[in-house]
Parts: sequence; C-alpha cells; structure tokens
Amino acid sequence: MHILIGLPGTRCNEANWLKNTTFDNCSDRNHFIYDQRGSNAFVKGEASTFLSGNDPRLLLNTVVTNISYDHSGLPIINEDGGCVQADYAICTFSLGVLPPDTVAFEPELPDWKRLGLENFSMGTYTAIFLQFPSDQRGYYPEFQSLDGEGFLARSGIIFVTVVQSQSYVVEAQDDETTKQDVLAVPRDGFGAENVPEPIAFMYPRWSLEPWAYGSYSNWPPGTTPEMHQNLRANVDRLYFAGEATSSQYFGFLRGAWFEGQAVGEAIADFDQRGQ
Repeated sequence: MHILIGLPGTRCNEANWLKNTTFDNCSDRNHFIYDQRGSNAFVKGEASTFLSGNDPRLLLNTVVTNISYDHSGLPIINEDGGCVQADYAICTFSLGVLPPDTVAFEPELPDWKRLGLENFSMGTYTAIFLQFPSDQRGYYPEFQSLDGEGFLARSGIIFVTVVQSQSYVVEAQDDETTKQDVLAVPRDGFGAENVPEPIAFMYPRWSLEPWAYGSYSNWPPGTTPEMHQNLRANVDRLYFAGEATSSQYFGFLRGAWFEGQAVGEAIADFDQRGQ
C-alpha cells in the first residue's frame, strides 16, 4: 500500500506539474544568502526547539548503508555497524544518492518506485567566488558582485556561476585551473595588468559530495505527474520527502520544508491511531 500526501491548501492539478510555484507565491527575484553564521543557522535554530545539546537522538557523521522495511517496522544499518530500529522512517536522501544504489534497500524497492526515482535527475549549479583587494571594486561589472551596500560592502568579493556540463568540468578540476580559467575572462576584457590575482578563491563541489551528488532535483524532458507521484509515494512504512518530492517547490528549501512537515504529520497521525 502507498499513500499520497497532499499539502494543506494546495491542489495537484495538471497546470501545477510543469510549473514551479515558488516565484508565484514568493517573489520573482532570487535572493543570495550571505549570513555569516552560515545557511545552516536556520536548521540549527529549528533543531534547538526540540533537541538538547548532545542529544543522543541526533546521529551526526553517520552514514546509512542499508534500510530494511516491511509492514511491521524498519531496521536501519549504519556504516559503523550500528542499527536504529524504527516503526516508521522518512527517507530524505538526495536524488543524486538514491538511483546509484548508494543505500541498499531490503527488499529491493518495487519497480514502480525505482522507475519513479530513475526518471528524475539532479541539476548542478556551481558558484565560484573570488576576493580581490577592496580598492579594486568596480573593475568587473560582468560578474556578480557582493561588494556593495546591502551585501558585503567593501569586501572585494565577486562570483561567477556555471551549470550542468560546465559544472561537472569545473568541479572535477583543481582550484588553480579553475581560477585561471575564470581570470582569463576579465583579463581579456580589461587587460591582465588591471586584474590582479585574488587574495581568496573558493567554490563548492556539489556533484562530488557523497550525501548529495548534485545541487537540486531536475525534471528531465518526458517526465510525467505519475512518475513524480511514484517518486514521492511511500513503500510500506518507509516514506520519502525532500525538495525533490515537492511538485510545487522542487529545487527550493521551502519544498523540503513542506514535504517533511506533511509526511511527519501523516506518520504522527498513523502512530496515534495505532496503525
């Protein structure tokens, strides 16, 4: 048996499937987060409302390798040999992790579920950051600058982005190669003598992170609402959530938030009714 869980106040009609509603419900602008605490401050803040310091229920740096499931419960095996026994489980693995069988499921997921997972892919978006002495600001208008009022004024930081095939190339090579490739663009336009070496340089490698293997989920051509419902549906007491399972907000944090909330509330309801 699998159950489809809807979000409060939303309708999963055909018009919604091919359109991400984030921009309709929020804004037509993307905002860059530069909180000096790190973007995980949001997660830590939420966790602090129900987890205490060094809470034994939170297992950090723990890699799940095997999930067994049936109608009675789920033993979950970790890389260190540890086991967590659960009545229900919510799987929020990245789509980049699930199809390559990084985690073993016993029994194997049914064909309809595997097809749902394999029909979707991960997109990769790489932001490459360079920091220059602050007196050099204004020399690189073709790149996105964080060196302005309301951002990180007088920081000398700019960044340039690449996606998909270019991301894979960039993330597979070393920092120095990428840095020289990036610097070649402004140096060609403004002259090498006007573009110094940056004093700091960094970028993430999302496609190589073993817990992600990509930046966010992607709907390839030919995917259908039925395929997405199969991706989203539970298998016995094993449930799935995350940005990828959201038909409205896939690719965005709010999608992961609402999907996790909906599945969590559904499981709590089942548990209270003794199901």
